[in-house]
Amino acid sequence: MAAQVEEREIQKKYWMDNISDLSVNAMMLDSKASELDKEERPEILSLLPPYEGKTVLELGAGIGRFTGELAQKASQVVALDFIESAIKKNENINGHYKNVKFMCADVTSPDLNFSEGSVDLIFSNWLLMYLSDKEVENLVERMVKWLKVGGFIFFRESCFHQSGDSKRKYNPTHYREPRFYTKVFKECHTFDGSGNSFELSLIGCKCISAYVKNKKNQNQICWIWQKVSSHDDKGFQRFLDNVQYKSNGILRYERVFGQGFVSTGGMETTKEFVEKLDLKPGQKVLDVGCGIGGGDFYMAENFDVEVVGIDLSINMISFALERAIGLKCSVEFEVADCTTKTYPDDTFDVIYSRDTILHIQDKPALFRSFFKWLKPGGKVLISDYCKHAGTPSPEFAEYIKQRGYDLHDVEAYGQMLRDAGFDEVIAEDLTDQFNQVLLRELNAIEKEKDEFILDFSEEDYNDIVGGWKAKLIRSSSGEQRWGLFIAKKK
Repeated sequence: MAAQVEEREIQKKYWMDNISDLSVNAMMLDSKASELDKEERPEILSLLPPYEGKTVLELGAGIGRFTGELAQKASQVVALDFIESAIKKNENINGHYKNVKFMCADVTSPDLNFSEGSVDLIFSNWLLMYLSDKEVENLVERMVKWLKVGGFIFFRESCFHQSGDSKRKYNPTHYREPRFYTKVFKECHTFDGSGNSFELSLIGCKCISAYVKNKKNQNQICWIWQKVSSHDDKGFQRFLDNVQYKSNGILRYERVFGQGFVSTGGMETTKEFVEKLDLKPGQKVLDVGCGIGGGDFYMAENFDVEVVGIDLSINMISFALERAIGLKCSVEFEVADCTTKTYPDDTFDVIYSRDTILHIQDKPALFRSFFKWLKPGGKVLISDYCKHAGTPSPEFAEYIKQRGYDLHDVEAYGQMLRDAGFDEVIAEDLTDQFNQVLLRELNAIEKEKDEFILDFSEEDYNDIVGGWKAKLIRSSSGEQRWGLFIAKKK
């Protein structure tokens, strides 16, 4: 308990030392805060779930950068901060909103309490990094209780390292890895008075684009969670993160494919395929199923393009964010489902996807979305697992079913792109190249057997080698194919 009191006093002193003028620059701890704020604030507000006519609890409200904006739509806002001078300035600025209640209180105080199930949206912007690990865990449990079922938590934190350039005598901020927050929120379970169990379902997690654009910095990350019954189906995302793409499994794949990659051929096929895109500086690329980001870093660093990488796997995006540290390139990442994600028409110059769309059942609908999202003259490049045109063998059919894949023959795949409106469609069967790459990868792993087992385990080694040999059998027999698809929007 004494340690917690000491932590709060250190954090309070830190803020008292740094916000003497109570300005936006002081609150954001950055000399360019005013310009950043113009881009960052609308972006963050655009990410929030609908809160019109709802009850919003704003934790760490500060001088009210967001309070007034929230008050314009919400039925009620409770703006809370533990620095009295900051919350008083907030009240001076936003006190004319009669639906805002201003509170000077510490989120870690056990005296702070709200009725169970009374809040629709809990919003915080740079708060949890000023709490200890234990304080974060305790607060998450309380927040879930305060939320209505179906309600949302939005929070944004600086991860890995600081972003602002303000000079500080000392800095007690906790610049955590994103996976810490994801784990704490994902593992939180609470019960109501009737014994019903509730947890949080991840709705979204992404970099703040304003920081990627202005500072080439991926460390500003936000999450949106929804309170759901523990009995609700969490579906495909949970399968990916708990079965196919567990953290250890991703690292094993990376060991085979090369640093930063989890798709066939790693850097070699990436260079070969990206060359076909004729990328130009300033173009915008969407990578669907970006994995751990290797292809995105390659495109951004070598062609000066802006890349948005999306993946449904939380684990993949967590690794991608870690790999981005210190790279200073224009790549942003988001946990997102490409089948439900929306972008404005004519947003991207290129849509790129490597061995991902095999997971998508309704490919025609996805390709129609791709067509809309691309600018006129834009290109799509996809590599993907395919099958031969005949009936699959019982063994291959079982493999497809077990993985939940939706595979088509190369020609049919190309036709789906044509049907979606694409022009100049190239549908190429690269199965021979696939076999060569698989063989090369398998030989490399077998040569490094001892090191692989030392870093992972013998079971992991046997699993990977067995998987690669099985793929080689399927592709050598002609059952499993590998297709490359390039198409253009006129």
